[in-house]
Amino acid sequence: MSKVNRSTNQKVAEENKRLLADIKLLVEDGMPSAEKILCIGKWRDKFKKEKEFNALMKQAAKRYIKDHADELPDFLTKGVVN
Repeated sequence: MSKVNRSTNQKVAEENKRLLADIKLLVEDGMPSAEKILCIGKWRDKFKKEKEFNALMKQAAKRYIKDHADELPDFLTKGVVN
């Protein structure tokens, strides 16, 4: 088993506590509170940014492969260039 720094372990433990608090808030019954609405907004923004970043990286990779098709192996360019 590999060693984990004490500070790294503490950071992960704190992050897990925050995530569990968010999950608990999101699954509570009853009328949504302002805190719950902010939590939902926070996670929507995070996932939206991730989705936009991934789409941008995919577009950049496709463009790079298309522009450098003659320099790359065929198995990399087969699906993108055609």
